[in-house]
Amino acid sequence: PLSVKAVFDFIEPQGLVFIGLLVMAVMFARQRQKLLAAFAAVLWLITGLVVCTPFASWLISTLERPWEPVNLNSLEVCDAVVSLGGGLEPSRLEPTGLRTKGGADRLFCALEMTRRGKAKALVLGGGGFRFHDEHGSEADAGIEWIQAWKLTDVPLHSLGICSDTHDEAVKTAALAAKQGWKRIALVTSAYHMTRSRATFEKAGIQVVPVPCNYLSQQMRQERPYWFKTPDVTGYGYAEAWMHEIVGQWVYRWRGWIE
Repeated sequence: PLSVKAVFDFIEPQGLVFIGLLVMAVMFARQRQKLLAAFAAVLWLITGLVVCTPFASWLISTLERPWEPVNLNSLEVCDAVVSLGGGLEPSRLEPTGLRTKGGADRLFCALEMTRRGKAKALVLGGGGFRFHDEHGSEADAGIEWIQAWKLTDVPLHSLGICSDTHDEAVKTAALAAKQGWKRIALVTSAYHMTRSRATFEKAGIQVVPVPCNYLSQQMRQERPYWFKTPDVTGYGYAEAWMHEIVGQWVYRWRGWIE
């Protein structure tokens, strides 16, 4: 029942934080500690906006909106498609040798391009995962899985362990020069595409943007809501938005984008 679910939403961490901040604001106000009461109230309002309203979803939609979905059928054939990391993690526990994460749509979108004959090669980026005795590569784990499942016949290339999007761009530029690639499709989450495209172009690669992994309620055209019980999903949206905004500032400061 909805009432039971609502109770559980309020006793989970995001609900406890929401209630706790309200209680703190009221207690400080009754003790006439106005500054502390105001601080707790502001935190409560911000938390409420993030976990109880579509505000965080709207934030992430501002990054997604410039990138409408691409019709793959009308896309010209590319020399290669590059799938940026963030969707996989090498694993010694999972039968497949990898664990999928929030950005896994990136890999499946790139594979779909090869299935439709829209890319002649597949390049995987991504970071690393530190085991006790060695480092595992997200890209290598993905390639091993693709080969084991025989998901594509195009040549596969790993960028190894990349520290960030700039590292992926630099390594892709070197690989493209070696392979003689001219037309490269760039696949990443829609909210990440603005910084990614700018980074790759700064590295000397003119890419064809292929956004995917749309997160926002607005872009996915979900039924709107104005208020709900606390939901941790909003924290993820807010974190992704802030990561991109700060990332753009840092990349400009370092000269990695214009």
